[in-house]
Amino acid sequence: MRNIPVDITSMSFTVAGEPEPKIVDRATGEVKRDAEGRELYTLPLLPMPNDDRRNPVITVTFPSADFPQIALGSKVRPVSLTCFYWQMNGRSGLGFRCEAIRPEKAA
Repeated sequence: MRNIPVDITSMSFTVAGEPEPKIVDRATGEVKRDAEGRELYTLPLLPMPNDDRRNPVITVTFPSADFPQIALGSKVRPVSLTCFYWQMNGRSGLGFRCEAIRPEKAA
């Protein structure tokens, strides 16, 4: 799977939902981990500008040492945002990952 870097220099991101752990097994509640052993979480973000009126929100996966406390509606910056194509069971789409979610610096 190829990760494609996303240029976000002229974009802003608003948190559009609550962070959630990425679950491996719903029966046990085990949280998925990356290659370095960090737990993975997902966060819905609204990128601006955005011309996709059908689905303007993207869900970004990122690692965190503990459960992230990120307020709904806050402005954030995904660090090292990448995009990848996935395909499974006749379905396909684009996924997004980053190394961290940081608060947007005030202008």
